Amino acid sequence: MKTKLYFLPFLLMGITCYSQDKISMKNGSSLDVKLIEIGTSNITYKELDNLDGPIHSLDKSKIYKVTYNNGKTDILGKFQSIDEIKSFIINKINEYGVDRDNGMLKLAAEFEGNNIRINSVNNKGRVYYEDKYWWDISRVVEFHNISRRNNGTVFLNIVTYKSRKSKTELDKLVIKLVDYETAIALLDAFKDLNLMLKKD
Repeated sequence: MKTKLYFLPFLLMGITCYSQDKISMKNGSSLDVKLIEIGTSNITYKELDNLDGPIHSLDKSKIYKVTYNNGKTDILGKFQSIDEIKSFIINKINEYGVDRDNGMLKLAAEFEGNNIRINSVNNKGRVYYEDKYWWDISRVVEFHNISRRNNGTVFLNIVTYKSRKSKTELDKLVIKLVDYETAIALLDAFKDLNLMLKKD
């Protein structure tokens, strides 16, 4: 019995040596690592199977969650799932979006897979102008800075691919909104969704 107790410290030491941290990415992938430092914009780590190897760095904007070896977690991303972020985007566009040419018309957004379509609707919710294209959020080429106008309206500009039937082309999706803070939140949400849809 005493002999077995002597092995207990070695067993516990082995468990401690192999404890690991985990980085969960917004795109759904995860890494088992040894964390070095969590900075203001980056996280540095070493690969678990190469602790004597180089230090790697990840932009925090790409990370959803960090799980430490003691079981505690830090949530860095605002959205837990693709469905949650799509719902947020749709709700904000529908509430604060307006037609680019006719301020009396509101916007109505819908997703189909990775693609979004944004129609203009009248005050009864009927489609006044139907967007013929679906815009692919997984293939965004560039997110422009928010463009603010003197009259209080703001524009989101997202360069990505639009498709209609068999035709696909690169273009700029422009979303007009009546609230600057909402525009900031929407831009961040679109960036997060883009990361979540890109599988490594």
